[in-house]
Amino acid sequence: MYSTYLLVSHGSHDPRPQQALKQLADRLKNRINLRLLPSSPSPVLATATLECSPVPLHEQIKQYAEYTRNLGLNQLEILPLFLLPGVHVKEDIPQEVAIAQEALGRAVSLKIKPYLGYQLSRLATKLTYQMTSIPCEVWILLSHGSRRPLGNQPVEELASQLGAIPAYWSISPSLESQIEALVKTGYKNIGILPYFIFAGGITDAIARLSEELAEKYQSVTFRVAEPLGVNDTLVDLVVDILMEN
Repeated sequence: MYSTYLLVSHGSHDPRPQQALKQLADRLKNRINLRLLPSSPSPVLATATLECSPVPLHEQIKQYAEYTRNLGLNQLEILPLFLLPGVHVKEDIPQEVAIAQEALGRAVSLKIKPYLGYQLSRLATKLTYQMTSIPCEVWILLSHGSRRPLGNQPVEELASQLGAIPAYWSISPSLESQIEALVKTGYKNIGILPYFIFAGGITDAIARLSEELAEKYQSVTFRVAEPLGVNDTLVDLVVDILMEN
């Protein structure tokens, strides 16, 4: 069954994540079209946001589902561009999809694909490359964090694979507390690995906090890596998830 695809991100008032999302979609469109609809000039992939959009997600889904039907297709597959199985992935997006499906009836079938962060081994490979390019004594894997039960388990598993220490932006243990513990242990060169897809307000805040920590611990060097970003690894990962049955 041929489908169209919709990438759903969190959304932000900062223009950079939206620009990066568009860049990712543009890189994906040719790959997906050539693989599925080589004779069609119409793109079969679009983007939507859960928040910071003038229309709710269920309406964005409904609009693209109607476009899907006009292409002569009857299935729309939705990929949550999130790294954690938190409230947005497990509750908010399924609720919005259910509202859209009820409005569409049987005209177009909606299917939610696995969220981006479930591919831990692939993400670990990408993050390992970043870590080896910036030599540090110890690394902290810094995620946004989720208050949903088991929502942070992938971060704990990924940190274990990487030999890093987990920390969270919105819950404990925080970056500050983990760094304090490492400094007391005697580490002098600490790397911070932001576990975020795109650069934005939070990654800016992480950079500012690292500067404050450098002032506080003047004998310690802090190095902050880039977020995942739009690159061949991310594009390949998204394509593989989209092509899974």
